[in-house]
Amino acid sequence: MKASHDPQRIERVGETGLKVLWSDGHESLYTWRLLRSSCPCAACREGGEAAPPAASAGGSLTTALGPASEVKPLELQPVGRYALSIRWSDGHATGIFSHEYLRSICPCEACRPGQFTEG
Repeated sequence: MKASHDPQRIERVGETGLKVLWSDGHESLYTWRLLRSSCPCAACREGGEAAPPAASAGGSLTTALGPASEVKPLELQPVGRYALSIRWSDGHATGIFSHEYLRSICPCEACRPGQFTEG
């Protein structure tokens, strides 16, 4: 793993999201909505039984239990020294967010200039 993918600090930001300070000094701020909709587990990526949040006809993100904006993390747990596991209020808990994956989905303008906007 690249040194830049080593988090120095991972912390909740109130009710809104997660902040990661990386070893290279970069700071990433993820909303819970972004993380839930970016779940890397096989079921979510392949659209299986525990499908990820999806766009509804109205264009808003939804999960099995309602709007993704209402989905919150119930528990954050480190997985070894390489990842973070999140147990969600919609019952989903199988996604393991590797540090490398988290860095790759950083939504900041420096990482995704003009490419990423959360609706």
